[in-house]
Amino acid sequence: MKSVKSILLAAVTLGLAMPFLAAANRGETLRAINLVENPSNKTGYGPRGELGPYQFRSSTWHMHTQKSFSLANDRAAADEVAALHYEWIKRGLNEAGIAPNTYNIALAWNCGLTAVVSGRIPAGTYQYATQVSNLAESFAQQRLDEQTAVAAVAPAAAPKNDYQLDFSVTSEVPRFSLSTNGLHFATAGDAPANTFTAAAAHPLLAVN
Repeated sequence: MKSVKSILLAAVTLGLAMPFLAAANRGETLRAINLVENPSNKTGYGPRGELGPYQFRSSTWHMHTQKSFSLANDRAAADEVAALHYEWIKRGLNEAGIAPNTYNIALAWNCGLTAVVSGRIPAGTYQYATQVSNLAESFAQQRLDEQTAVAAVAPAAAPKNDYQLDFSVTSEVPRFSLSTNGLHFATAGDAPANTFTAAAAHPLLAVN
């Protein structure tokens, strides 16, 4: 009989335990990884040679770029490589049939894609992935709250006004009248009037 731990591991790895984590986008996930990896923005090398806001190792860095590893401390260069590494992990998870949600991406970021696919995940990596996913989810919620607030105060679109333009073509001089219902042209003769309907954003200023 499988242990509770192994069952939970399978559920988490397949992305079934925490479906809400998929709400975070790439930017929010990478922002969370940055804060967990290097919250104090240190620029020195780590105990295993890690460097920069995402604490890349040289081998991981050079999977995605030929640039000098010293540029891992450069934010623009680090962000570029982080996005490439994120997409590489995402593709690998998809190919393995594992949900590429924030939690699983964080697992692979910390212990490697091979370990996640094989199920050989170190115990400490679960705590790391939980921290990242919780932060990313909070960023995603902030984004949704801001979008909702903006939508709530946005002015409603002005209703479109329709105006009817009635006129008849005769040899006589036409006359017209202006009313709240529209601009009406007519002639003194008995010729039947032709009716055209035009829409305008404001009376007399535009006719479509």
